[in-house]
Amino acid sequence: MKAVIMAGGKGTRLRPLTLDTPKPMVPLLNRPCMEYIIELLKSSGITDIAVTVQYLPEVIRGHFGDGAEFGVDLRYFEETEPLGTAGSIKNAESFLDEPFIVISGDALTDFQLRDAIAYHGQKKALATLVLTRVPTPLEYGVVMTDREGRITRFLEKPSWSEVFSDTVNTGIYILDPSIFAYMHPGEICDFSMDLFPALLRDNAPLYGYVAEGYWSDIGTLQQYRQTQFDMLDRKVNVRIAADEVLPGIYMENNINLPERVKCIGPAYIGTDCTIENDAIIGEYSVLGKSNRVSSAAATERSIIWNGNYIGRQSEVRGALLCHRTNIGDGVQLHEGVVVGTGSEIGSKATVKSNVKIWPDKRIQSNAVLHSSMIWNELADNQLFRGQGISGVPNVDMTPEFAGKLASAYGSTLRRGATIGMCRSPHPFAGMMQSAFAAGLQSAGIHVMDLGIASDAVCRHAVQTLRLDGAVYLRQQRSGRGSKLNIEFIDKQGYPLAKNQERKIENAYRQEDYARSESERIGHLRSYEYAEADYMQELCGEIRFHTIGGSGIKIVLQYDPRDHGRLIEHWSQRLGCKRIVIHSDQEQGIAYHVVKNEADIGIHFHGSHQGVTIVTHEGKPVKDELLLALKVLAFARTERSGVLGIPVSAPQIVEAVAAGSGVRIVRTKENARALLEASEDVVFHPLLDNVYAVSLILETLAREKLAFAELLRHIPDFHMAKQEIPFAWDDKGMIMRQMMSEAEHKTIELVDGIKIYSEEGWVLILPDQDEPAFRIIAQAKTALHAQNILSRYTERIKNSHQSLRK
Repeated sequence: MKAVIMAGGKGTRLRPLTLDTPKPMVPLLNRPCMEYIIELLKSSGITDIAVTVQYLPEVIRGHFGDGAEFGVDLRYFEETEPLGTAGSIKNAESFLDEPFIVISGDALTDFQLRDAIAYHGQKKALATLVLTRVPTPLEYGVVMTDREGRITRFLEKPSWSEVFSDTVNTGIYILDPSIFAYMHPGEICDFSMDLFPALLRDNAPLYGYVAEGYWSDIGTLQQYRQTQFDMLDRKVNVRIAADEVLPGIYMENNINLPERVKCIGPAYIGTDCTIENDAIIGEYSVLGKSNRVSSAAATERSIIWNGNYIGRQSEVRGALLCHRTNIGDGVQLHEGVVVGTGSEIGSKATVKSNVKIWPDKRIQSNAVLHSSMIWNELADNQLFRGQGISGVPNVDMTPEFAGKLASAYGSTLRRGATIGMCRSPHPFAGMMQSAFAAGLQSAGIHVMDLGIASDAVCRHAVQTLRLDGAVYLRQQRSGRGSKLNIEFIDKQGYPLAKNQERKIENAYRQEDYARSESERIGHLRSYEYAEADYMQELCGEIRFHTIGGSGIKIVLQYDPRDHGRLIEHWSQRLGCKRIVIHSDQEQGIAYHVVKNEADIGIHFHGSHQGVTIVTHEGKPVKDELLLALKVLAFARTERSGVLGIPVSAPQIVEAVAAGSGVRIVRTKENARALLEASEDVVFHPLLDNVYAVSLILETLAREKLAFAELLRHIPDFHMAKQEIPFAWDDKGMIMRQMMSEAEHKTIELVDGIKIYSEEGWVLILPDQDEPAFRIIAQAKTALHAQNILSRYTERIKNSHQSLRK
């Protein structure tokens, strides 16, 4: 059998390590990662190896040559243009004239490849994917197989609600040469996105083999460090090219190590290193060759490449130094610091946690560096959570952050694009908008200020003005204090897709964006009619004259500080009797509805995020019933089209829309999915509360119904909900176990796992942003719904306990 090592990746998430080093050449215990892959292939009896290269190919060729030094025969196939993971293999088709194995040069594993190859032959597979189980599968391709091992479904980089298993694609494939019939020369083809889905559609013999052993994709700085700690702990069965001179302490040759040096294992020290008296080489220190650690200096949990100098009394703790850095005396490098090749840090300087310093930079003595030096990063935390990016004003959310984020966003857009900006009324949101607009302009992006408005107005403006996207800044107040949300909208008026969020996040972390020349910066202009445009189109959709002539009496509650003039203008359009109270009044809306003998009460919450509707008796309509009510009103006002509804919504929504021109389509929970599914719908009733309330009032007025009568048109249903906290690392295991238990049941995998029974249904939904599961059940009675909920909650807890044993 032959092999292909894919070695063309740039490793952008590992920058600055990979600015002048291909990802397969990044060292693990002082040897390039790809060396371990070659040794693994050789130990499996595979010595004829193709290497696909693209980024800095001469570095790889210069180290490995023809492979003779390593006991293998290497042939290189270079891409002049990116062709995708599978397309790059197509380049080597002439060499791959027998079954072959594909493996990445930038991952570390000790899998028994012979076993996987034997499995491939036993199954007579066209393609076999080598799989493994990981605690957090979000950055990988999740793969599902049947009992025979045949692949039935896979998802590339899923959200938590799509994690139906913790079994993921390792990027190791065993393939028959006939696979090349599915590819075309010179065309981009990706294994996960193109080739494997095509095999699945053709019902080709596509199998998954779950391997035992260690596997690590060194794609992030954190994982790169952890992989080497795992090697020192002997969690992976690979050859360590050094002598174990003391338990857990590995040393290469020609090391100057005086008596008064303290070494705490596990640790690794490379050739020609000099360690001076009273220095401390702490646990999980990895030193490459020709490093000098001066007197009384200390290293701990740090990766130090070649030719570095660490001055007297300096401390390097949890950091990563590339080649030939000069660390002065008394320097403090904190957890997560990365120092690029050729950089110099002056004496007594302090570099704070998670700061990255690009190559050839100079930090002055006594400096305290809080942010990255050229091209910054927001640690390893996820930037986008839920609906956009959220943080505490003037703590997480600062003008500096807004400017950098805007530059990152601008780098993903075409030069000269126009982005709308909209905000809630709070002054801090206004300040942050100014900072964000400046960041966009500096990237050559034009900005259109849409003023103070709702997110629904902002979405509408993007569509009507044909903008390239928009950013909405929402200041929210709650019992826990204020938060600022930054929400991104694409040119269709939808929230950004996940792949676009990742592009912005990567650009922000790597600070891989350029500023425009001063003559080509984007311009800023204002558009004052976004709200008026929205109201004009709303008037075309809603019969306000019918509402005004109906005699309906409403109590309206809202806070002008959150809503600006929109609710005021909208209520004037209604033309019916209304009592307006503000949110800071002592008595709630229910009190005022009963006191004033109103037909209905409407309370718009902060920044258009929610609405409460109260009956004439002062009773609030529960959330699930309100959702059904919105769908009912939409369907009964002679509208037609497809309406996206979240999979967690009560099952009766299909019933309330029956007989109308509205067809219900179940979608994921997020707003983008709802909008994408909703054809020919100008305003979505679940995402625009002003529109939804208008629909309800129009229905009451046109059909001359009391509010209680309208509610009676909704069939009875009962739901129960619970949230169960779990560690992040356990979520994939639990989803796999729940999928296994539901194998012979009727299930739906739109978002999470929805399991049907004669009693009703239950939805097991991993939270996107928190280490928790949401469990939602529906049945004909409250008791049955609670029973279903309790039963599955107990199953999940029991599964968790058994998997942890």
